[in-house]
Amino acid sequence: MLRFLWPFFLFLPAPMMAQFTYVMDQNIAVKDKQGRVLTMPWAGGLNAAHYNTMDLNGDVKDDLVIFDRMADKLLTFINQDNKYIYTPEYEAFFPDDITNWLLLRDFNCDGKKDIFTGNIFGIKVLMNVTATGESISWKPFSFATGFPGSKSEVLLTKGFSGRINLQLQPDDLPAITDADGDGDLDIFNVRFVGQGTLEYHQNFSMERYGTCDSLDFERVTQKWGNFTECDCAEFAFNDEDCAPVGGRTKHQGGKSLLMIDVDGNSNLDILFSEAECTNLFVLKNEGTTQHPIINSHNTFPAATPIDFHIFPAAFYEDVDFDGIKDLLSIPNIFSKTIESQSADLSHSNWLYKNNGSNTSPVFNYVTNAFLQDQMIDVGDNAVPAFIDHDGDGDQDLFVSHNNTPTGIATVRLYENVGTPDAPAFSLTNEDAFGFSNLTYYNLKIQFADINRDSKRDLVFTATSLINGQTKLYFIPNKSSSTVDLNGQEIQEVNISILSSENVSVVDVDSDGFHDLLIGKSNGALQYWRNQKQAEPLSFSLADDTFLAINPNVVRQNITSTSADLDSDGKMDLILGDQHGVLNILSNFRDAVDTTGQISDLIYNSLTKQYESGNLGGRLWPTTANIFNTSKPSIIVGNVLGGIHILRNDEGESLPKEPAISIYPNPVFKGEYVTIEIDRAATVQVFNALGQVVTSAIKLYGNEKNILKTPYLGAGVYLLRFTASGRSFVKRLVIY
Repeated sequence: MLRFLWPFFLFLPAPMMAQFTYVMDQNIAVKDKQGRVLTMPWAGGLNAAHYNTMDLNGDVKDDLVIFDRMADKLLTFINQDNKYIYTPEYEAFFPDDITNWLLLRDFNCDGKKDIFTGNIFGIKVLMNVTATGESISWKPFSFATGFPGSKSEVLLTKGFSGRINLQLQPDDLPAITDADGDGDLDIFNVRFVGQGTLEYHQNFSMERYGTCDSLDFERVTQKWGNFTECDCAEFAFNDEDCAPVGGRTKHQGGKSLLMIDVDGNSNLDILFSEAECTNLFVLKNEGTTQHPIINSHNTFPAATPIDFHIFPAAFYEDVDFDGIKDLLSIPNIFSKTIESQSADLSHSNWLYKNNGSNTSPVFNYVTNAFLQDQMIDVGDNAVPAFIDHDGDGDQDLFVSHNNTPTGIATVRLYENVGTPDAPAFSLTNEDAFGFSNLTYYNLKIQFADINRDSKRDLVFTATSLINGQTKLYFIPNKSSSTVDLNGQEIQEVNISILSSENVSVVDVDSDGFHDLLIGKSNGALQYWRNQKQAEPLSFSLADDTFLAINPNVVRQNITSTSADLDSDGKMDLILGDQHGVLNILSNFRDAVDTTGQISDLIYNSLTKQYESGNLGGRLWPTTANIFNTSKPSIIVGNVLGGIHILRNDEGESLPKEPAISIYPNPVFKGEYVTIEIDRAATVQVFNALGQVVTSAIKLYGNEKNILKTPYLGAGVYLLRFTASGRSFVKRLVIY
């Protein structure tokens, strides 16, 4: 990306192999606002987390497996000395078609948990076939249809007229448990069509075959407990119909179920919620599991009821290593909607410790941010941006996001309290730049010299709470070495987009003026050319399908950023979309399409391979040389509100003396000069007598930065470069 400096700017790089190879770096220390060191700051955030436990590494201790449905992402955490350590390497061992929900249950009694997950036709089951000492592996379980040679890939049950799919709504979360105590797993779900009653599908594997491995289901009843859910917090009991006013006649909205014995009477009770509810309700069973009697509903737990902005779901797992299952609750949503816009997704994982037993639980509220409080988690739509805001020589991290519970988005500042080659971050400001005083949500920031005055400005898109319009804005930076926005007005650019679309500031055509790449909601990537006006900034559509990236229903809302990732002197393009996978296109300015783009970028120490992977659903990548090496890192924000650090594993420590290139040299006075350097630095111009001509100007490593030379007399001038406390001098001849 070209950077315009008045007087000058940068680039270098010694030729190196064009390798885009990275490791997920989790060793950078981060402190929260209270000064506490986070244990897993770069794990990437959580929103709608489905909690499961299983042994991942063969040490006979339960680890943690989370499926977050807002990103269709699996996260794996190893139990290390009774502490969870985010270990993403194990994620590669799980199938990539887990969707809607995930419940890990051992259905065949072999001591290994199997996968139950959603499918467009109902429920899909994958059997854990991991051999002792080998990597985790799975095999799809096929169901007998009753016809010779015919098998089904989705779970079947016996209905009124034969074997049928056990169909669910996409938002539904079933309950899978051994209801009758015979050793095999049974299933409860809310009816797919019709009124909101509970179906019970009994597994007859033990009764018919003497083993628990057959998954032979029959629907015993469509109205377990003889109750009907009519509306949020409204139920009809004793086989009565819903009231005609406001009563429901169809299954509307998602339903979440957890079947556990909450009162220690050896009978299953129901923890129930639906998509429009804020609370979780307990429906206590006053009969038996086989002959249930449901007569009441109450919010749950009684002392500190679960209360989300929308659609709670509950999970029952031991997450504090005491052998007793705890209660966890999350908002079971795919994405934020208008109705859930103010939901606080940075505190969306509620933990209730079980101080009783597995058969007679006593739940006590512990936290509303389980695991999240050990991560950088801004809620949702975390957009990272780096700049040396205080001029101390290292890169500081800013993170913008969607919104706070007040509805207004802010920017967090994680100040780099380490060094240029050994970063460490501390949260020092939760409202950087004062956005809490404005009326924006859906805030996405970046730093770029958009007005061509050799200073990096704060550029952002945001949606107005007043009129719902999403536009491109910038605030001019008054300083060439720090970030000084004091007294500066927000300036609007002639670009309007949909709220989900993304704008990246990049000089596409190498003319020294910043252009725009816009990722459209239809999956296309647009190129908007800078019209080279001083004021107001103006852009016009140059290519509706840049790099032949056309509309595509599978790909939506592309995000992009550019940098010289491999130190070959040419700009590379990083692309992401809602699937969570990064793609890198080398030397994109010379490309005509995305042929040759690379997605297998991240090294997995378990498989010994470079792999692609879901980094958290919709992504917002940026780059920064936070390790002061020959190749920058990629920093990725995601829809889950978290951040991942991808450090180039071929980046070498920079030599003591920087490589500096200045061209053209000589140059005519008042003309532009390009400076390239291999590290962050400042430059200051002196005349031959040692007199100061310009103040210090910030240079960014491995980026072309352009400076208009001042109108000086002809002669030889000295450029003093300062990097890492050392100074270096180069000559510049001006005609």
